[in-house]
Amino acid sequence: MTDQATYRIQSLARGLALLSEIASSVGDLTAAELSRRIGVSRQTTYHLLHTLRQAGYVEQAAGQRYRLGWSVTTLVDGYARQVAPPREALDLLTELAQRSGESCSLSAWSGNDVVLIAKEPGVHTVRVADLDIGQHGALHARAAAKTLLAHCSPERRQEVFSELTFERYTQNTITDPVTFGAEIERASIDGFATDHGELVEDMTCVASCVNMDGTDFAFTILAPSERYAIRAEDYNDAVLALADVGRRPRTATQTAVDAHGSRQAARSSRKEAVR
Repeated sequence: MTDQATYRIQSLARGLALLSEIASSVGDLTAAELSRRIGVSRQTTYHLLHTLRQAGYVEQAAGQRYRLGWSVTTLVDGYARQVAPPREALDLLTELAQRSGESCSLSAWSGNDVVLIAKEPGVHTVRVADLDIGQHGALHARAAAKTLLAHCSPERRQEVFSELTFERYTQNTITDPVTFGAEIERASIDGFATDHGELVEDMTCVASCVNMDGTDFAFTILAPSERYAIRAEDYNDAVLALADVGRRPRTATQTAVDAHGSRQAARSSRKEAVR
């Protein structure tokens, strides 16, 4: 019997790789450029393009260049219909971005991977590089993945751990499984997770997990590391407050911003008591 884990149709994999390259490109691409990018001969690339053109997933533009075709819209619409996050999650994401002023993202499990499914831009002139919806992988270097792992069952956590490669992306990337395990335990205790330039240099992220109707979502603030160092307490409190609101029914007047304000008031009271 064929091992399902290794079963792979090469031509299909190449066609999907080609589609991904076209989709991620800023402009249209030639067959030669696509051939180099996916690592196959030009003849094979032409065969793949011909098949995809017949199905409407690719179309030929001016100058022998290729772009996505009309059939892709069916996939986009279907994806949005089947896996679109609930309105409440999007509202919380908007609140978080407005409160922090930073770019914020929403991520969720897809199998044993974590995928970015929505984002809100920040308002600061200096902000982190834009992230694409659909970004996935690098679980050991992302705050969103850490907080989701901190909230899943020990069995699933172990299963995900066994698939991690611990690739290094920056000098701060955690590449040791034991250290990463301790990081997840810390996130479980703190209620939020961070990554300090572990995926992208000079970008710090803080994330918390909110369960909505049985689905875990990771809400993440993404900030330049220099600004996070100044506002770390505010940002950490903001994602914690978000998790508090997500765990209980919301009223017309109760928002994540309200909860964040309550946390700040409590924090100020504690500081006054110390004095």
